[in-house]
Amino acid sequence: MLFNSLAYMIFLPVVFLLYWKTPFKFRTPLLLIASYVFYMYWKWEYGLLILGLTALNYFLGFWVERATVKKKLVFGLGIALNVIILGFFKYAYFVHDVVSDAAKAVGQPALPNFTVEIILPLGISFFVFEFIHYLFEIYRGAKPVKSFMEFALFPSFFPTQIAGPIKRYADFIPQLHKEQKLTQKDFDEGVELILFGLFKKVVMADNFALVVNRCFAHPDLVTSADLWLALYCFAWQGYFDFSGYTDIARGSAQLLGFKVPLNFNLPYLAGSISEIWRRWHISLSTWLRDYLFIPMGGSKGGELLTYRNIMLTMIIGGFWHGASLHYGFWGGTLGLFMVVHRGWQTFYKTKPWLENIVKTKYYHVFAVFLTMHAWCLSLVFMRSPDMNVAWTVMKKVLFLDTAQNALGWWQPSILATTDTNLLYPLLPFILVATYAMQLLVAKSKEIPGVMPNFKLNLFGKHIPAFKPAYLAALLIVLFIWSPDFSPQFIYFQF
Repeated sequence: MLFNSLAYMIFLPVVFLLYWKTPFKFRTPLLLIASYVFYMYWKWEYGLLILGLTALNYFLGFWVERATVKKKLVFGLGIALNVIILGFFKYAYFVHDVVSDAAKAVGQPALPNFTVEIILPLGISFFVFEFIHYLFEIYRGAKPVKSFMEFALFPSFFPTQIAGPIKRYADFIPQLHKEQKLTQKDFDEGVELILFGLFKKVVMADNFALVVNRCFAHPDLVTSADLWLALYCFAWQGYFDFSGYTDIARGSAQLLGFKVPLNFNLPYLAGSISEIWRRWHISLSTWLRDYLFIPMGGSKGGELLTYRNIMLTMIIGGFWHGASLHYGFWGGTLGLFMVVHRGWQTFYKTKPWLENIVKTKYYHVFAVFLTMHAWCLSLVFMRSPDMNVAWTVMKKVLFLDTAQNALGWWQPSILATTDTNLLYPLLPFILVATYAMQLLVAKSKEIPGVMPNFKLNLFGKHIPAFKPAYLAALLIVLFIWSPDFSPQFIYFQF
């Protein structure tokens, strides 16, 4: 069930009303049923998959806790089972193609094709990561969840089930034990998050997608200027699409009295790729840090081993996004940028005069500008459908395509051929206004790490009078400037 669908706009109010009218002891069963209805609305058979994985990890948790002599072996078995199941559904075709290509390269026959179609279950990457996190924490000494119903709701909770944020069970399960009352604050903030998330997705992301899709459909027919425009648009499309999804997820959870993790912290104000990664998809970046980077040794084994761990973590993180070589290259590119930045940090800290320059506001502005463009370059691999398209785009954006002359590089042709509407001239202004609004909201809610020296409290001071007009404006813009068709979220089937 898509968040930007009519079905969800009916489903959520019904669940909301039933939840708050239901006695407290029946609310967990109600949410569990609602979550399975939400998941099985797409394909009912995969409800059996998430139920089977839930039962498997529920018993594995107790097995890991009670194991003594072979505790590490039992833990490793649990992790392996989850990875194998995820690998089968997500990477079977990819591995088959790689092995077949390798066999043909050495003169051997290719592998036979699969006789059955493997459909990637929605959200499997997210809830498998939640199961792996759970087993890690039990192995480290935490207590397993005793109630199967509560444990079953942990991965299936419908606001976060399909595309996160990736939850930690120690944060989620205690919320089931505390009887909440619906407050005006939770209701107002929940509705605001949902409307703002829909605005980000439908008005911003889907309109940026029109330029992105046209350019990447035929990169050989467009110019370097077009492709840079497409990369800028895709950077903002990805941000508005996924942060919009997260806003709707957080808003839906808040309407039910639940808090789920913040997933974005103004990433495009970051001054390095490492920082942008910490601010982008926070629940994934912290998961990769805690359950992959640190277990591999983190930064404790010297610089070379640290560089290795960074590269492996980011390449695996890239492949987590998709079973294709270009996703691995995307993660590897980000890892390479992080390694270069870490080396730069080590270098300038040995030069006091250079470190003083790095601490200035002017350098920070330059660093934000450079980081944004490095991020956009990495997105060539993220957005391209395969490596051939990625290399075609990369050559053009780096001005290495000898088939183009200087005029061909810079002449923007896509705008002349795209069906424009009233929104396009307004997009830059809406972009600035949206980002400014997030700064004010973040500051008024004291989100850590956002503008520590920012003193303006306009939003908090005038919010009672401002919010109704603000929400009404969001609704008007949603109705007027939505594209004819709103596609599924980018992270919807990961």
